[in-house]
Amino acid sequence: MPKLETLPLEHRDKTKLRRQLYGMLLFPVVVIGIFWLFLSFMFNSGFADDSVGVYMMVAFSVLFFSVIAYIIASTAIDLKLGLKSRVSGKITDKRMHWATTGDRPVYGHKTRTRTRRSYYVYIDNEEFSVDYSCYSKARIGAEVQLDRAPKSGITLDLQVLGQVEDAYVAQKLDEEEKFLEKHIPHTRYTPKDNEALHRIWKTEIKKRLLRSSPFITIGLLMIISGFWSFIVLLFPIWAVPLFHFCRLYVAYRNYNRNKERSHKRGVPSIVEDKFALTSNRYSNSNRIILTSGPLLVSSTLYDKLFIGDKVLVYKTQYGNQPLSLVLPNGEEVYLV
Repeated sequence: MPKLETLPLEHRDKTKLRRQLYGMLLFPVVVIGIFWLFLSFMFNSGFADDSVGVYMMVAFSVLFFSVIAYIIASTAIDLKLGLKSRVSGKITDKRMHWATTGDRPVYGHKTRTRTRRSYYVYIDNEEFSVDYSCYSKARIGAEVQLDRAPKSGITLDLQVLGQVEDAYVAQKLDEEEKFLEKHIPHTRYTPKDNEALHRIWKTEIKKRLLRSSPFITIGLLMIISGFWSFIVLLFPIWAVPLFHFCRLYVAYRNYNRNKERSHKRGVPSIVEDKFALTSNRYSNSNRIILTSGPLLVSSTLYDKLFIGDKVLVYKTQYGNQPLSLVLPNGEEVYLV
């Protein structure tokens, strides 16, 4: 359980809450103006005769402004009380959530989609919502202090605490530098590596065909229907399948060259960070940040890795495609 404290608000905390409050007070004024214009148009067009529509608009307006009033009131209460909650503990995990919403398609108008990102950190396994600036500072395993407004839940600040000796830090950095400079000799492919190469090639085929199939279908339908003028006019539509087939050819060439070369190369890396990515529209995923770059991993491998772990990433000679990851205990886990 994280350590909880109640402290008085500092000047910078009050400034942040006031800015938040002023913005929320201005937002309803703008919304009321938009609502007024919209309702004026609807009533002039005979919308007032539809009692069900009027009741729905009133109910929506009451619900919307009730939520705004609650947020404004909670922020005002935090300022009046002059207190904040401080949560202290260790970052045990991180999560990013993508919420994608779209408008209903209307005749003559395109469907508009909006993506909202939410950021969460886990302090001693307890989840807290934070803004991006705090999320980017947090690293799994770090000791932190998170200041929040108790009523509104607004994140005020997140501080990373340095509780290690300078000599220990210098020794650790020296060990990490020596590990990253280590030369790993090329290793011959094993039967499992060849299977992984084949899976990569099959995945590339599916991905490229899936992304180009809508454009190919539209082009073929135009040819079958005899719309030759549209084919000439919409010639850029063929650029997308052409691009994907070029990428597929490059992947096929790398696949054959890697099989002929029969060697993979090892890249020493250190786990710098990791986080889970959730979404309401796409499948959830887990990512680790290595010194050699980000990597998409399975949930099982995600749970096995910790910040500071020294790992070995085996990649293909051609295409620089990650094949497997060797954990600190010597276990080799394939990524595909």
